[in-house]
Amino acid sequence: MVPVAGEAVPALRIRCGEIPYTVRRGDAPILIGRELPAQIRLDDPRISRTHARIDVDGDHWVMTDAGSTNGMYVDGRRVDSVAIRDAATVRLGHAEGIAVILRVEDTTVGTATAVDIDVGVARAGAAVADRREELGHPRRRLEADGVIAQQALADFEVGRVWPSGEVRARLEQFLNWPPGTIAAVRAGHQVPEDESTEILSDTVQVAVMVDAADIALGNVKNRMKKAPPQDDPAYEDYVAGLLFDLRGLETMARNAGRTTRRPDVAVVLGDIRRTYNDVMARAAQAPGAPLSRRLYAARHAAELTVEETAGAAGVSVEAVADAEAGHFVGAADTTALETLVRRLATR
Repeated sequence: MVPVAGEAVPALRIRCGEIPYTVRRGDAPILIGRELPAQIRLDDPRISRTHARIDVDGDHWVMTDAGSTNGMYVDGRRVDSVAIRDAATVRLGHAEGIAVILRVEDTTVGTATAVDIDVGVARAGAAVADRREELGHPRRRLEADGVIAQQALADFEVGRVWPSGEVRARLEQFLNWPPGTIAAVRAGHQVPEDESTEILSDTVQVAVMVDAADIALGNVKNRMKKAPPQDDPAYEDYVAGLLFDLRGLETMARNAGRTTRRPDVAVVLGDIRRTYNDVMARAAQAPGAPLSRRLYAARHAAELTVEETAGAAGVSVEAVADAEAGHFVGAADTTALETLVRRLATR
């Protein structure tokens, strides 16, 4: 572990069970308890909701009892606090209770081999796990719905991995959380209770959402540049992934617009839609592109509404919507829409 220049207090390694954490002065205070807002959670009835607190005191770390019911113990004695200048083992809830092993990092030796857990990421991941379990969704459900892979979700929920802005947006939509909630929880904001949209102020919510959307859009645009050739068999799946991510971003921004009513959201939503249209226009030029993409691209290039397109083709509005969504459309309607697409392409 490379020491941070000017850091007076060394990093602290914490191990509870099999999970190692590494915290630095800027992460303090660290809470240990049975439930959130504790960043390090222990599932044991003897552990209080907020059981202990780890903080910096001058030039060293200190662990204190946070008013727990069953206390913390060192060498069999109940203590209110313990200074951590080198190493210590503190047991929670009982003299033989859960061991919390604390060790001040020795910055004079090489890089440690333990897997680091970012406490902010762990806090956000724990909040996601709580909400997921509250809604009754196993990890495999989120993978099946295209939200996030099971292993990636497991790594996030214990703080090992920070998901991309696109994945966070999909998680927030799946969990019925306001856009930007996950990043805000990582930064120390309160975890949403029930389905309240009042957890974050408008200013914070929009700022986080805009940042997330910018990062995600930048990622999509970079991926567009790296797309395989249009005649490559992998092109279809590649583009489908881009469009899926953009639809998730559009939903996030649209939902934010309903709750925050700020111009920032309109700017982001417009950028997302322009990018979506650009991807669709390129995808429509691929050999064998389906009617759904060719119709969408032709309609937007001609600046026609769904209603105007339906009228021009002599079909119902529902037929246009179904065709663009890739749903089944009758032969007569398909022929009419194909004719319109060819006609628009000649202009």
